[in-house]
Amino acid sequence: MRSLKLHINVGFRETEEPVTAGDGIERLADGSFQLILSHEVEFNIDYLENALLKTTYPALRTALSEHLEQSSKKKPVNYVKN
Repeated sequence: MRSLKLHINVGFRETEEPVTAGDGIERLADGSFQLILSHEVEFNIDYLENALLKTTYPALRTALSEHLEQSSKKKPVNYVKN
């Protein structure tokens, strides 16, 4: 039986790059997404949580869209309903 493997990688690291303008999410050449935050929010859990959600949402939507597009081109498979 065919399976689907989901892979998500989220991380934090210090950088000297400028803060992302206007809190916009940037899509990089490798297809990943990033948001560069001010060091001033490093311990603000609510702000960081919101930033993570804002950054991962476009990544999730893009991955889902690409998966559905590719899957629609394949031979139909009988799926078991959950």
